[in-house]
Amino acid sequence: MQNYDVIVIGCGGVGSATLYQLAREGVRALGIEQFGIAHERGSSHGQTRIIRQAYFEHPDYVPLLRMAYAAWGKLEQQSGRKLFHRIGLLEVGPADGALIPGVLESARRHNLAIETFSAAEVALRFPGFRAPQDAVAVFEENAGYLLVEEAVRAQLDCARNCGAELRTGQTVRAWRVEGDTVCVDCEQESFSAARLIVTTGAWSASLLRPFGVNLRVVPKHLHWYANESTNYRDGSPVFFYEIPRGYFYGFPQLDERGVKIGEHSGGDEVSDPLKVARGVDPEDRRRTIEFLCDYLPQVSHRAEDHTVCFYTFSPDNHFIVDRHPEYENVAFAAGLSGHGFKFAPVLGQVLSDFALRGSTDLPVAFLSLNRFPGSLPKFSNG
Repeated sequence: MQNYDVIVIGCGGVGSATLYQLAREGVRALGIEQFGIAHERGSSHGQTRIIRQAYFEHPDYVPLLRMAYAAWGKLEQQSGRKLFHRIGLLEVGPADGALIPGVLESARRHNLAIETFSAAEVALRFPGFRAPQDAVAVFEENAGYLLVEEAVRAQLDCARNCGAELRTGQTVRAWRVEGDTVCVDCEQESFSAARLIVTTGAWSASLLRPFGVNLRVVPKHLHWYANESTNYRDGSPVFFYEIPRGYFYGFPQLDERGVKIGEHSGGDEVSDPLKVARGVDPEDRRRTIEFLCDYLPQVSHRAEDHTVCFYTFSPDNHFIVDRHPEYENVAFAAGLSGHGFKFAPVLGQVLSDFALRGSTDLPVAFLSLNRFPGSLPKFSNG
């Protein structure tokens, strides 16, 4: 059995970031991934993810986002790859909804620069976009998108350049703690380490179920539609809408596939991510086309591409990042709830801190497991 200082199970967005942080610390680290690098079976794929700071979900995320912005810049320097494209974010929603008040509150609390304008001004400022008559719009110039697969590859390349090892195509059957050692059994071989970090995304439910915390896994469909309009190319922002039918988001045309659209809300829970039908859901496609008709009317309805990723929801839709309640040498991140990728470098630092120092100075106490009644973790996440 090969022995390491730290093992990371799951090498998607957060796992790859964690492996890189560990390797930078000079420890002997192993990453285990059941599929391949930047694969299409989990949550960290689909070309792009929005990155933003005026965070409507909760203002407490903003300090972490400021750190994430800096960390993505450092990764670009280390990897020599352009990962973060600051093209701005247009957000549209009702004045009394969740999106706009949340953005304004985060901006107010953390002195973030945003512009606010009326629905009528949307089409003047961003030709090709429409907004409901009674909506409010905000624009965050410092926002944009991350290239998700490229980011995972960059983190893993940097991790291996710093000495980390990576095993792909290795399905973990079980892990167990024996005294001061954690043993990880895979289909082909077994490994051991002093510390274990679990970042398994949609496969994390069994980790937290014993503590009364249930995670919901929901497949999410991503669609690309043909585009011939210059209004959705260079100069166009990423966008996020709260409308009566739900939350929809998208990206301007980045390649021959056209404009990418997805619905952030909705979806049916699944029990096994491996058994999800990965074909097009006609109802989901209908809803995205209906959104285009109303708010991006110059985009074609001709479908060019489609894929499926997963959201793994915590009970309150906020991340769970902590040490294991029973084993102080095991740490994890789970339940990122469809908005976690942009935080990957910072969560990697937090998990590395937990593994190597037992606590972290980063402001993540609000993400601890002990906020859920009955979880009763032994250890604080610092």
